[in-house]
Amino acid sequence: MSGSEEDDVLPRFSKVFLSQTASESMAIPESFSEHLEDPLPQTAKLQGTGGGVWTVSFKKIRDRAYFTSGWSKFAEDHELKDGEFLTFVYDGFHTFEVSVFGLSGCKEIRAAVESVNLSDVDSDKKEEEEEGDDDDDPSFDAGEDNEVSQSVDIVSNAEVVEGFSNLEVESNPCFTTTLKSRIYELLIPAKVVKKHKLKFGDRIKYIDGEGIMHGVKGKWTDDRIFFKGWNKICRRNRLKEHDTVHCEMLHIRKKVHSIKITVTRG
Repeated sequence: MSGSEEDDVLPRFSKVFLSQTASESMAIPESFSEHLEDPLPQTAKLQGTGGGVWTVSFKKIRDRAYFTSGWSKFAEDHELKDGEFLTFVYDGFHTFEVSVFGLSGCKEIRAAVESVNLSDVDSDKKEEEEEGDDDDDPSFDAGEDNEVSQSVDIVSNAEVVEGFSNLEVESNPCFTTTLKSRIYELLIPAKVVKKHKLKFGDRIKYIDGEGIMHGVKGKWTDDRIFFKGWNKICRRNRLKEHDTVHCEMLHIRKKVHSIKITVTRG
């Protein structure tokens, strides 16, 4: 099944934005309720076409589901106007991919994240250390997703994380992969997991030159670990058959929180 065919299978709904009724919250059509968990999760993620991710509260009011706290920020950042058309594609794991169609009827990219050259991260950090800057920022928490109202976090295993200021940094485990027929899953090689005694949470951050996306963990019957959402990385990086993807697993005390991705063209 091609990527476009799978996207067609994913449940979705559409809404026309009206500021009078949807500036602070957004009602989800009652007909869509069959695709939602019961009870509802406390939060959901809204992924914009510009690459950013927004966290919103998910509530049921009079037997109808709503996006509440955080929705107004999403609407503001995307500069939504009365009469604009929105589509919401649900991945089944608390994330909706939201597309905005302007008054002209064309799909628009809004609230785009800033493109970042990840190769400069380590060199920038070395320069800061040489300058003797002791004001390290411990705000990044690898254990949980931050409340994201915009764009890009850049992470490195050498960053100082709260509670781990004296952590000894070791080289990160790596593996390579190519464009597979199972485009929707990134399989973590069992021999790499075993060799480095790695552990994984329920979610992972994919980090490429465009920013951050999230993957949800799955497990095959033979206990091999994979992460979903890989197809979006493949599409965003326009992977082709002979390209090679270098995957560097960023971790803290063997628990992997992010996978840094570098593509070598074939």
